[in-house]
Amino acid sequence: MFNGYLFRKRGVFLTEDSVLKKWYLVFGGMLLGIILMVGVMTTARADSQSSLQRDFQKAAEKYQVPVKVLMAVSYNETRFENHNGKPSVAGGYGVMHLTDAASGDVSNAGKTTQSIPNTAVLHTLNKAAALTGISVTKLKTNDAANIAGGAALLADYQKKLGYVLSSDLNLWYGAVEKYSQDTTEEAAAFFADNVYRTIKTGVTKNGVTIAAQSVAPVKSQSESLKLVSMPTTTDGPEGLPIEWVPALYKEFDSQGDYGNYDLADRPNDGLKINYIVIHNTETTFDEATNLFASTPSYTSANYVISSEQGTIAEMVKPQNVAWHAGNWYINSHSIGIEHEGYAAVGGYWFTEAMYRSSAALVKYLAAKYHIPLDRQHIIGHDNVPGLTPANQKTMHWDPGTYWNWQHYFELLGVNFKDSQGDGNVVTITPDPAHNLTTDSGQTVTDDGVSLPLKGSNFVYLYKQPSFDSELIADKDFSNSTVGTTEKDDWADKAVTGQQFYKVGQSGDWTEIDYGGQAAWFYNPDNANTTAAAGKLVTPKNDKAIPVYGSAYPDNSILKKNKVTGTKATPLYEMPAGQKYVFGGEMTADYFNSHFNSNTAKNVIKENTKYVQVQFNHRIGFVKATDVDVVDQ
Repeated sequence: MFNGYLFRKRGVFLTEDSVLKKWYLVFGGMLLGIILMVGVMTTARADSQSSLQRDFQKAAEKYQVPVKVLMAVSYNETRFENHNGKPSVAGGYGVMHLTDAASGDVSNAGKTTQSIPNTAVLHTLNKAAALTGISVTKLKTNDAANIAGGAALLADYQKKLGYVLSSDLNLWYGAVEKYSQDTTEEAAAFFADNVYRTIKTGVTKNGVTIAAQSVAPVKSQSESLKLVSMPTTTDGPEGLPIEWVPALYKEFDSQGDYGNYDLADRPNDGLKINYIVIHNTETTFDEATNLFASTPSYTSANYVISSEQGTIAEMVKPQNVAWHAGNWYINSHSIGIEHEGYAAVGGYWFTEAMYRSSAALVKYLAAKYHIPLDRQHIIGHDNVPGLTPANQKTMHWDPGTYWNWQHYFELLGVNFKDSQGDGNVVTITPDPAHNLTTDSGQTVTDDGVSLPLKGSNFVYLYKQPSFDSELIADKDFSNSTVGTTEKDDWADKAVTGQQFYKVGQSGDWTEIDYGGQAAWFYNPDNANTTAAAGKLVTPKNDKAIPVYGSAYPDNSILKKNKVTGTKATPLYEMPAGQKYVFGGEMTADYFNSHFNSNTAKNVIKENTKYVQVQFNHRIGFVKATDVDVVDQ
């Protein structure tokens, strides 16, 4: 979520006794019945696992669409997930993401309704209903019907483009582009290329297998779509659908008040780009871009990504400083990416198109600016610390509990579940079968209203190794000493990809050092963690040390440079003996920005060295002279 400049889951006993024989006949028959029932259930379960594959095959045969094309389109729309009949943030239903804007309004857990924009891309559901004769309701909720709808659309697009319903996979490139509903060459090609890449590499998920097959799609079919081309003056990888939509940059009054971002020359001016911050808008794509581009809002992002098609608006060049993170130090050293969506809404899911566009962009930016692909540098807005204890209470918590960090990093080429060692550093990798299960009694809530457990990206942290224990709390989140199940209570949640020092194990529970506390989470047979490697940071001289929300220069240096109202303020203490995972070392600096002043002199530097750590849900900074950094 965007922020401004400063505020910004027997045996049977056999006997000759006649009485026992009678009992044996009764119970033996029951046992046989149970065995047969289990066999039937097992077969049904196996059938269920392959039913989706059969649904694809039947639909492909009926509408004369190559089954691999149909399955690959579905995978790139939804990864074969039906999301229990809930629409995406772009109004898409089922495994084929058939869209219905009229009934796809997103409600914020029963509170404020957010309307999805009424565009042509959001009406494929009604079109599929007309082509198949299947009701809209069934298309939304029944997998076989939904797949049939997607196949009918692909066949219709193929015919209207003037092509035959061929069995040759390579002759469907244009229809696949049309299925994306993209209106630009770059966006349509990005989707179609991903579809054909899926066929080439193969995939197995949710009981569906696409066997790898060499393909060479006929891309000249694109000409039949008469798409427009985006300008090429943007900063992003080739082929990604990015358009330049400049954020507002002007003085707002005669007192030096200006916005919505700062000119800089990163990293040439000394401001190294260390982070990419993932946000979600809590508005529509158009509302977010308009806010940054035409309103004196004191807020902006470098990029905004749409949920509908994964198209991207570049609004602030990466070398400039967008006002997005609510922490001026992080702003100065980061690139902010907004994603269209609503973090509070469980069940309304982020689209695959958006994930893929975002990952392609992040991979490009990380390589260009040498940003590590880990969760201390590719962070959520919720991982950004405040600059003061008071700021901690007001910091945002997006992209929220339903952002799929595991899948997102897989798209970046990183699998958190790949073991990296056998020491005491663990990566949080929640397993839905062993985390946030209904048997545990755990819930996720929004003002007391239960949200879906499925898709949550965190483990709860307790004071003791028991579900009956209280959740941990944070003094800078609330005045309570007990944590809550509220979606925005970041104090008691360790999120996918974050790494911590494992103190010990008690039965099914793991203890970690977390935010100056001992925290426990349910981890039977290490189901919710993966062994990792890394350096550890611990206080020197058996003394507690301060933890900061920035790596600012000494207060005297700031004062000397006439910087007022800003100083390095401790947020927490790191207790003696505790250990936290190392996230890098940096030299203190402060970006003393001014309107229309773009010079290296604006970057105030000092020799103080800081070390970054994963301190709690958020990252933190400690002075290098206060700590020992050791290999685990």
